[in-house]
Amino acid sequence: MRFIYQSALAVAYLYVAAMAATCDGRIKPKVMIITFFDAEGEIYLTKSNTTGALDFRAQLHRVPYASPEFPYLHCTRDGDACLMTTGEAEIQATATTMALLADPQLDLSETYWVLTGVGGGAPDRVTLGAITLARFTVQVGMSYELDARELPPAFATGYVPQGTESPDAAWGSVYNSEVFEVNAALRDALSVMIDPSRVADSAAAAAYRAHYEAVPRFAPGAAPPAVHHCDSATSDTWFTGALLAETHARRVDLWTNGTGVYCTTAQEDGAVLGALVRGALESRVDFGRVAIVRTVSDFDRPYPDQSVMDNLVKGTVGYPIAIENVWVAGESIARGIIGAWEETFEAGVPARNYVGDVWGVLGGTPDFGPGRVSDGEPVLLPGAKGQQSAKVKRSTRRSRIQK
Repeated sequence: MRFIYQSALAVAYLYVAAMAATCDGRIKPKVMIITFFDAEGEIYLTKSNTTGALDFRAQLHRVPYASPEFPYLHCTRDGDACLMTTGEAEIQATATTMALLADPQLDLSETYWVLTGVGGGAPDRVTLGAITLARFTVQVGMSYELDARELPPAFATGYVPQGTESPDAAWGSVYNSEVFEVNAALRDALSVMIDPSRVADSAAAAAYRAHYEAVPRFAPGAAPPAVHHCDSATSDTWFTGALLAETHARRVDLWTNGTGVYCTTAQEDGAVLGALVRGALESRVDFGRVAIVRTVSDFDRPYPDQSVMDNLVKGTVGYPIAIENVWVAGESIARGIIGAWEETFEAGVPARNYVGDVWGVLGGTPDFGPGRVSDGEPVLLPGAKGQQSAKVKRSTRRSRIQK
């Protein structure tokens, strides 16, 4: 069905795209909105009919090597804002992001990347329909897994960080995809662009989240949706239940040195950020211009007396408003950036925090983890533009640090 939709869309837009190409044949977006599956992308196209909304149907550009399911970049007529759907899960997201970076028809040097998608939510932090903007994304799937029926007596979970012998170990094998940190000052500037009165809600979502009122610490999950600052845990394995949720919340806390606050589940955020770090090393993108937005479609654990399976298969009543709020957040941010381009965003929003990956390859010293492969200087890649200073310390590429 999605292939049919994309093919029909392509035919419908080909004439418009031909008429709307930029004068030099390149598109230089101020904002690149990234979505991950069909409904997340389609809401932007459907809402393009809304009065005053950005029209992402005006240009259609095929991106070589992008997902065969979603091969087209959708842009406004002036090319200021573009929309790309990567395909679900980490492999798809990384491959499509790399395809965007490699496309010679795109100038991404000043582009703001706004990742927008739905995810699960922790009821002690957020509720159904909530819009979250993250500073950290943590790859909790980087684990050994033990079957719950065979756990050692002292283990509360079967997920153990790779290279360690304890579920509560902070670091073991470091692959440099465990944690990414983005610009918190940018996050703060973008979050105020979202009008709280526009955040979608529904009677069905309100009725479902009322089940969480009986637990005082789940008061956030029983409340109406709002805009929050908190962080995402990513994995291609979907999980449900209090034990796993608490396990991954501890992982986020440990791997961000106590700074990150877990509130949403996601699959693809770290995958896109990993590709963007490589793009930044080639001076293709500015990693200080990245924002992570997730809206909550379901809870990561059941309400009292609900089974984990019921929560998993029947708990997605927040999905319609989460999809709606993907557009509310992403379109509001895109319009805000474009509207204040000259006075604020063209020059960039200076970061007050560390921005980058575990190893610090973009320069600076990570405020988490055991990385620091280049003594605070950007890593030098042979032939890369604008790169200077240190090489990677090869001995730390697969460090095994026991704590």
